[in-house]
Amino acid sequence: MTFFVWIWLGILVVSAILELASMQMVSIWFCASSVVAAILDICGVAIWIQALVFVLLALILLLCLRKFCLKFLLKGDTIKTNVDTLVGSVFPLFEEIKPEQNGSIKVNGVVWTAQSEKEQTIKKGEKVVVTKVEGNKLIVKKFIEKKENK
Repeated sequence: MTFFVWIWLGILVVSAILELASMQMVSIWFCASSVVAAILDICGVAIWIQALVFVLLALILLLCLRKFCLKFLLKGDTIKTNVDTLVGSVFPLFEEIKPEQNGSIKVNGVVWTAQSEKEQTIKKGEKVVVTKVEGNKLIVKKFIEKKENK
């Protein structure tokens, strides 16, 4: 073992600490590369080859795997808020909606601005279904009740 094994292990530790602090999947690839470089040092490979392998492997891993790993790790990171639970809910229209004029819906005692999804007129009291939330505005469309055939 030469002095450079300790350098590679130091890079491993520093990279691991930086990755734990940032969680950006950047310095983790330097950890893997430093392990490979340390193994090459133990095997007696020249330092310039160790450095070249370290840099190339880190870049290849970073460019090829980072995006995939971030997508995998952040898969369940979307958290629905209380407002998002309104999507799909049906409410009577509190105030008429006209093309280019918003109406309103009363949800649990709170009046929300409502806009027609298809720029159509919807009369007060008609049932509407919330299709999406845009800021503090609910986008709605007329609710059509399904009639059962008996």
